[in-house]
Formats: sequence, structure tokens, C-alpha cells
Amino acid sequence: MPGFVRIIHYVINLDRSQDRLSAIMADAASAGIELVRVPAVDGRAASQEERLRLLDVPGFLRNHGKRPQPGEYGCYASHLRAFEAFLASDADIAVIFEDDAAPDAGFQKVVQDIASVDDWDLVKLVNYRMPRLKVDRTLSGGIRMGRAMFGPTGGSAAYMLNRRAAERLLQGLRPMTLPYDVAMERGWAHDIRVRHVEPNAVGLNPLTNEGTTMEGQSYSAFRLKPWQRLPTLRFRAGDFVSRIRAALAGGR
Repeated sequence: MPGFVRIIHYVINLDRSQDRLSAIMADAASAGIELVRVPAVDGRAASQEERLRLLDVPGFLRNHGKRPQPGEYGCYASHLRAFEAFLASDADIAVIFEDDAAPDAGFQKVVQDIASVDDWDLVKLVNYRMPRLKVDRTLSGGIRMGRAMFGPTGGSAAYMLNRRAAERLLQGLRPMTLPYDVAMERGWAHDIRVRHVEPNAVGLNPLTNEGTTMEGQSYSAFRLKPWQRLPTLRFRAGDFVSRIRAALAGGR
């Protein structure tokens, strides 16, 4: 991006998770990063009425093939809260961390490299899976940035986005019909340029990396029966095609 841009850094953190907050604050301070805390939404404490204001249960069952977990709702709502905080600020770019991320001394240079060129709207800085990356450019430390050919790549521990992406996602991610980390990278659905990096630009703290609001819950108990997941297979097939088209086209 040409000219001066203001970058703000957020960390999503539950009120009861002070150990996580202390850990990432220490890592950020060592990296020269000032963090703004966003209080996470506690999915376990949220009432059903509150959850249903955001969560479309039939849509979630159809698209994801699993019953939604309280932690998934909390994670999703927390990131939308971070978007609201960003858009209420005067910053041009936000870096959003979950509190199990561990930024290091080289992180800020990577962010500056990404911000220097206007070829993205959202960049995932941590991915749990990266079968194939169509590389656009190389960043500091040999980190490659580009478009994921396959996915979902998993995880929302760290990413950066501009105001356009925040505005479009804040609107387009309502109602909730997918887990947040799946929904956020569907750039073709929201007309935003989503990019990924390889290897990851941010590490995870081994002492706290069980997730911000998920708290290690297992998916297996929430999965629907195989015959109930046929709509999910159709949805995923459509996403598979859309993702490849977007990656090859060089756009969203």
C-alpha cells in the first residue's frame, strides 16, 4: 500500500484466561508490538437466545455437517467483535491474534512487507494445512505469500486485514453457518482478496495453544450421521471448485 498506513494489533482473550494474556503480552512486547485486548465472547456463558441472534443452526448443519459447539459460537462472535473495534478506530490495517499466538522479533517486518503492496484484503498468517500454495511474492525471511489451491487451511490464530475486508466480513459473515476459520477464508463469497503464507509467519505458544474459545472440545461427538451430511458434501464440492477458480484467476 502506498504512503503511510496505521497498523493496529488486537488480541482476543477471555476474561478468565489471564495466563494466556500474560503469555502473548510478553511475546508481543519482546517483538516490539503493542496489543489492544478484545474481550472474547464466552460461548459457554452465552444464552441460547444470544447465540441464535447470530447462529443459523439449520444453515450450520447443512454447510458443516456437525452440530455447532458453544466454543465455535464464541470464537465466531469474538472475531466479529474485533472487526467492530477495528472499524471504530482510525487504523488502516488490523492484525488480529488469538491468545495462543506467539509473535517473534521478525514478525513486524513480515507485516510491513505485506502492507507495502496492495494485492490483498486479508492474509492468513497461520495455517494448519497448506496442500498447495500458488505463490504471488516472497516476504521477509523467505516466507511465501499467495493463494491456497485447496482448503480449508484451518486456524484463525493470526491474520491481518484491511478496512474493506472487515466491512465486508462484518456484514457477510452474518448469520453464522460455518466455523469462523472456514468462513473467513472464503474470499470468493465476500468479494475480498484472501491470501495465505507458507511457512507460518507466527508460531503458537505450546503452553496455551488449545484455542481461544474452543477449549479443546472434540468434533466427533457433534458430527451428523453420514446420510445427514449429503447437503454438506454438495456445499463442499461447490467450495472446492470456487477455491480453485479463485486461485487460478488471481482474484478473490
